[in-house]
Amino acid sequence: MNNNTNVYSLLLLMVAIATVSVIGGGSGGGLVATLPGFDNAYGLAAAAATTTNQTQATEGEENLFISQNIPLTGKLENGDYLHLIDLAPFNTTAEGHIALKVPCDDNGKPLATIISGIAPNFRTLDVGNSINNGTLDGKNIKLSIAGSSCFYHGKIPNGITDIALVNTSNQTLSFETGGFSAVITAHATISKSSSGAPH
Repeated sequence: MNNNTNVYSLLLLMVAIATVSVIGGGSGGGLVATLPGFDNAYGLAAAAATTTNQTQATEGEENLFISQNIPLTGKLENGDYLHLIDLAPFNTTAEGHIALKVPCDDNGKPLATIISGIAPNFRTLDVGNSINNGTLDGKNIKLSIAGSSCFYHGKIPNGITDIALVNTSNQTLSFETGGFSAVITAHATISKSSSGAPH
């Protein structure tokens, strides 16, 4: 066996042990904190999504931290939506944000809208104006190109369980080229004395 095979085998063993420990009622209290892959209903590549999540039990409540990179691929019809994340039975705390790179119009306005809430009740999430410029190693870089793709950043509100992306452009959006994605980072809690958010 080469070193890559050994490392891969070791990683699989570690994941199996961690899964058995969590499912078997280890320190996580029996809570499995991994999210399943997306079902490709709207062209998301399940294998390409990156998720980091941790749970921590404290007296009276369980906490969840999740950071998920969701590559946007395929096409999204006008008025259709893509459910990006469902945290139920957890509710977000005030700590969280979303970074979004999506197609935009000539004025830098997004052609898709982020909505959040407790399904089926949603509100538009304000991602502000496009972030046009940034720096890399002290040199300016372009983050948005009006009429093509733009970068946005918004705060995730407190007390929500669901985040979705809705095509509000009056046209079919193509995510085929442009490196489009949504990155969600959230902290959430659930009290052991409650059943969490209604769903």
